[in-house]
Amino acid sequence: MIALYPAVEGFSALPVGTFVDLRGRRKAFVAGMAMISILTFVIGLSNNLVLVGGAHALEGLAAAMVTVASLTMITDLTVKENRGAGMGGFDLANLAGYGAGIFLGVAFSHIFASNLGYSFLVVSAVMGASAVFVYFALHEPSHSSKGQQNLRGIYDALTGDVVGILPVWFSLTMVLGFFLFLPRLVKNAGVTDLTQSAPLILLALVVLGVGSVLFGRLSDKVGRMKTMTIGALGELGFLLVLPDLFQRLIVIPPGTSWVESYNMVGPIIFVGGMLFFLGSALIPSILAFIGDKAAKEFRGSAMGLYSLMLSGGIALGTVLAGISDDLGGVQAVFYSAAIIFGGLGLTSAWLLRKQQGLAKQVVDLNRPASKPI
Repeated sequence: MIALYPAVEGFSALPVGTFVDLRGRRKAFVAGMAMISILTFVIGLSNNLVLVGGAHALEGLAAAMVTVASLTMITDLTVKENRGAGMGGFDLANLAGYGAGIFLGVAFSHIFASNLGYSFLVVSAVMGASAVFVYFALHEPSHSSKGQQNLRGIYDALTGDVVGILPVWFSLTMVLGFFLFLPRLVKNAGVTDLTQSAPLILLALVVLGVGSVLFGRLSDKVGRMKTMTIGALGELGFLLVLPDLFQRLIVIPPGTSWVESYNMVGPIIFVGGMLFFLGSALIPSILAFIGDKAAKEFRGSAMGLYSLMLSGGIALGTVLAGISDDLGGVQAVFYSAAIIFGGLGLTSAWLLRKQQGLAKQVVDLNRPASKPI
């Protein structure tokens, strides 16, 4: 039932992108917010598995509408010189929402312990009020649009640069799927008390959020490719040190002070934290790169492709993480993630380098020939 959400979000991403290009960003965004409010209300009222599963699946469609419309509007409202900062702000908002969701989820599980459905009703009310606010406050940004679109037109509008960046983006979303498998690894290790993990998760979200804004801005200054390279090296390094860090963290007894915990973990937590911070450079720089290269009249479709690969990568990454865990445990999980990320990252580097070579050839061919002496 949980998997229905990303599955529907992935399948609906491209049609939603086309809708955003043809009918407007604001309509998709407001409709998505309203749908989330209504469907969350339905979930809060029912214990029927089929009804809850269906509502949760449709929330995937609503999420695609909000995400694709948001990214497209950010692309419309920014230029190449500040688009990285805009995408970093988008990622920061996402991460802040996740952090607030974790905090509220823990609080609601105690406040509404007798009937957890009430927590969904509260969230529904908040989302409904947000949808009303957005309806009156949000204005459609100016953008290019074509009267008719089809899959062939969308395909033709994808530049070689956008196609070249897709492998590393897909590998990054697969790594996210591997990270989502972490709770299962913790459970397999015999750890049942996760009270100490919440502060660590929130700290990780803070590091990612701050890194997204800083590196998004850095990509505006030094270029997308350089910033992506920093992020790729950081992400790869973090995946390589994570198995050792994970094994040290799970043996810390509950209730251990922060000082004693550090003495048990050692300096590797700082090394892992720094690499994790550097890895946060990937998302804003990739999103800004796609926004830079996407054809103006197909920006929604390009961001729909981003959402499609996000959902597919997370789903595939989670499955591969489970297979790796069965075959070789924690080391196999994250070393296989490193191999996948490194391999697809090198594929993107080769494709982008090849595209740069083709672009240079086109420039040379279009350059006027010198007059004979």
